[in-house]
Amino acid sequence: MYQLLLRFNDQSLMACSVQMYGGLMAFAEGENQNPYYLVAGTKPSPLTEAFSADYFNELISSVKPTLSLKAFLATEQRIPGLGNGVLQDILYEVGIHPKRKVGTLSSDDAKALYLSIKQTLTSMVELGGRDTEKNLYGEPGGYQTRLSSKSQNEPCYKCGDIIHKESFMGGSIYYCGTCQK
Repeated sequence: MYQLLLRFNDQSLMACSVQMYGGLMAFAEGENQNPYYLVAGTKPSPLTEAFSADYFNELISSVKPTLSLKAFLATEQRIPGLGNGVLQDILYEVGIHPKRKVGTLSSDDAKALYLSIKQTLTSMVELGGRDTEKNLYGEPGGYQTRLSSKSQNEPCYKCGDIIHKESFMGGSIYYCGTCQK
């Protein structure tokens, strides 16, 4: 099943499909007025040097301290390209629960979170994406997700406890109740 099929003059094809949240659009340069796209274009990619620790700390201080870390990381395009699926592993790697409030982060927590964002996203890109997604050839990415629908009710990679799934903010969160307090 696909939502877009491109046929080229040499008889080759490219089929595109969208799963979950996503879309396929084409615009003439300067005509895309989607607010998410426009906001994301004004922010530095977390894969660049412009996404510095100072910049990240400014982001943290710019939001209400009662905001959950899931909301902080995955809404309003604060960090372009960072969504719910990616934030699960970022928070897992530093032992932070997705429902934890931004205002409870210590400076060490914020530093660890920043480093996890940079390292996790870099690994995902270098390994061709997450194993829960497929490339143009239908092959899964090489980054093995720690927390996803595949890990629900499975043992935690770190401690062996069971990975939980919970509904939160109109989506799902996955976490280890032992490692992510």
